[in-house]
Amino acid sequence: MKIPHNSTFFLGQEQSFEQWSLKVRTLAYQIAKSKDDTWLLFEPDSYLFSIYFFALAMAGKSIVLPQNGQPEQLTNCMQSADIYIGRESSSEYKSFNFSNHIDNSIIDNDILINEDTPIVFFTSGSSGLPKAINKTFGQLIVEVTELENCFGNELGDSSVMSTVSHQHIYGLLFKLLWPIWAGRDVFLKPFEYPEHLVHEILNKKHNKVCLIGSPAYFHRLVKDNVLIECEQHLNVIFSSGGPLDVDSALTLQKTLNCSVIEVFGSTETGGIGWRQRDLIDNEPWNAFNRIVIKADDVTQRLSLKSPYINGNDWFEADDRVLLKEDNKFQLLGRIDRVVKIEEKRCSLDEIESMLAKHEYVNEVSVIFLKYDVSTQRDCLGAVISLSPCGEEILKQESKLKVNRLLKQHLKSLFETLVIPRKFRYIEQLPYNAQGKLDKKLLEQLFD
Repeated sequence: MKIPHNSTFFLGQEQSFEQWSLKVRTLAYQIAKSKDDTWLLFEPDSYLFSIYFFALAMAGKSIVLPQNGQPEQLTNCMQSADIYIGRESSSEYKSFNFSNHIDNSIIDNDILINEDTPIVFFTSGSSGLPKAINKTFGQLIVEVTELENCFGNELGDSSVMSTVSHQHIYGLLFKLLWPIWAGRDVFLKPFEYPEHLVHEILNKKHNKVCLIGSPAYFHRLVKDNVLIECEQHLNVIFSSGGPLDVDSALTLQKTLNCSVIEVFGSTETGGIGWRQRDLIDNEPWNAFNRIVIKADDVTQRLSLKSPYINGNDWFEADDRVLLKEDNKFQLLGRIDRVVKIEEKRCSLDEIESMLAKHEYVNEVSVIFLKYDVSTQRDCLGAVISLSPCGEEILKQESKLKVNRLLKQHLKSLFETLVIPRKFRYIEQLPYNAQGKLDKKLLEQLFD
């Protein structure tokens, strides 16, 4: 398959599709000469990432995408790859060095990609270890095509801007693949502050803008919505990665006079459904046209069939739903121990497993704490039974010192946002008569 449109302009880099395409084909030509089949790709710069990603796919290489760039994450993912490409964080990886020399023989060629090109996403798994999710390039493009069929008329000729990273599937699809595949102009530089976004929109006189963001971003935005200055340019807003509360959704739609569309899905499933709130809280979601859904009669666990998932069997999701008419559903909550902190997905089991490896820790339980007043956000708490040497350090030093050492231990694997903020040290963890941890007693330790 080849990119159906060649009209994308890369705003920020001031690069045409032809200039971008030449970079992709030049790199693909060099990569194709390598005998290495599986490539780990990590590059924070979205524009460079797009070149590497399409070049690898064009060269027919398997692509491995880590969930973040923490050193231990990259080391773990390198066990599934032959070579590394992107921003290096360690000299221990076998890395690809490419030349900027352009071979004139490839200048007039198209970007042709085998739709079976393997893409492996690593995400937090419920087993406590990073989980590999296997997809193909073709599956990603099927989803992109569905997004265009569903929302293309509403976007029209909007330029695409984003506050999310391409390193997770939501950003990869919405921020990068969809606009390139549909031929829309795209601004790939990140916007750290809303004021920067406003300046770009007004300074460059963008006519219409589609904004890709996260609930955490929009929840902060409604408190001081500087985007009102450019509301006449905002055409549609997408939010995904977690729940967007109804007040924020309705406020944004009213003050910015544009559509606010929430998308529900996961790395494993791709997009499952979408909704645009009106006046009703907990409004049902619309399943995408390519998705078939059902729910278990007893547990209400969601199952689905989707072209974005390998195989033809029903896939069991980690969510409970109430089915409605016309392929609609209401979300009732998650059933596993994977949680989200400001749209960053993390496994409580994975964090516990890492803490348990520290010499100071005998036993540990990590729990989700809803809304920490001091930080004004959700966070994690760790309840720890210390080992003898851990108890000795606690006596000699301080609780703050032990907290700091354990946080530092976690930083090699996890992003700062998902590292526990609160620690409690007790003689032994509370178990009930059935041998299970008493969650209520654990939560009371943080009251």
